Amino acid sequence: MAAKRLLLVEGDEDRRVIPELIERATDLAWEDARKQRLVDIKSADGVEKLLASGYIATEVKTANLQALGVVVDADEDSATRWQSLRDRCLSFCPDFPKTPEPDGLLVELKSKVRFGVWLMPDNSECGMLETFLLKLRSVETAEPLFQHVHDSVEQSQQRGAAWKNCHKDKVICHTYLAWQDPPGRQLHQALKEKLLDAKAEPGQRFVQWFRSLYAL
Repeated sequence: MAAKRLLLVEGDEDRRVIPELIERATDLAWEDARKQRLVDIKSADGVEKLLASGYIATEVKTANLQALGVVVDADEDSATRWQSLRDRCLSFCPDFPKTPEPDGLLVELKSKVRFGVWLMPDNSECGMLETFLLKLRSVETAEPLFQHVHDSVEQSQQRGAAWKNCHKDKVICHTYLAWQDPPGRQLHQALKEKLLDAKAEPGQRFVQWFRSLYAL
């Protein structure tokens, strides 16, 4: 049986985006001719479930596991989110650091399983997957449009738009994609169609963390 590589994510959006990002950024094929994937991605269907007591600790005991990664959004409070992750992982990873590693956490457990954590967007800022993806836009050609999107989103709230402040980057990202050709692409489609640049420099630390974790 081949060694298993597993990545735990919050939801289906992450499950669709990460393969597209890695494939476009590295030129690695996500699936081979036998439909074997580089990494198996498991959606927890929500951050609450991913951070539930015992969830990660159970997954790290997966049979024949070679490497386990966890990608989770920092959201509005990166320090609190990191502490929640640390609380859930100390039982099997006693060296889990008190603060995030700038290039993502990478350790080898006593079981010889490689274990990694990436706190979206960049292990320091508050934010989410969309915060990370917005950094992959073409700054030179898209900046005037992006600024207009940003201003329009802020004005929309003043005019009664119901989105919550914690979702601002999500609103900006999807509004930005709504104004592209073709309009309204999903996040993974935006990478595939190069509306977002998977090889842009701001995304390279995540790509390198991913490759190092899974020895790709």
